[in-house]
Amino acid sequence: MADVYATLFERIIAGQYRADTRLKEEELAEEFGISRTPVREALRQLAQDGLVQILPKRGTRVIGFTVDDVEEIYEIRKSLEVQALHSSIPFLSIQGLKSIRDELLALANSNDPHLHESVDAKLHNYFIDSSGKKRLISLLSQMFRLIQRFRDLGFSDPQVRKTALRAHLDLLEALSMRDLDTAEQVLKAHIDESKKNAVSLILKGS
Repeated sequence: MADVYATLFERIIAGQYRADTRLKEEELAEEFGISRTPVREALRQLAQDGLVQILPKRGTRVIGFTVDDVEEIYEIRKSLEVQALHSSIPFLSIQGLKSIRDELLALANSNDPHLHESVDAKLHNYFIDSSGKKRLISLLSQMFRLIQRFRDLGFSDPQVRKTALRAHLDLLEALSMRDLDTAEQVLKAHIDESKKNAVSLILKGS
């Protein structure tokens, strides 16, 4: 189901499926060479994420994903992550931060987008989980799931990887120094940069 979801999501944000396009389970199942069940589940997930509307007995209608949607999602993410950052500071260990820093430094000569994405997720999840705020963690998990395809596509760009790596190292340095003001500024700028990249992907499909 995950591959079907990812492919359909990418087609929607790329503009291959315009708003009001009808998606039919049987046609998609035939295209992907799978049964209708995983297609149905992927469409349900897309509906939950607000990209499509399931119409009983009439198939599924594409709603689309607009620049305004991206703006809203990333601004919510930024607000929630800043809250998590503030709550996590007392619980972040120097050893834990150093371990992630070592992994980031090892990425300098790596062109593997999946590896960059993995370490990126490890850093964000470290301070989010360390906040100990269960509802906050759950909401951010939902946000990350929604923007996962933008992250996948973003890390395929060498410049995005380079910029993200620099931001992550700056964030780790600030956290290690317990400089919350600088850490917050770096985090906000990093998320704003991610938002800009996501907006660019949407506009390319417009």
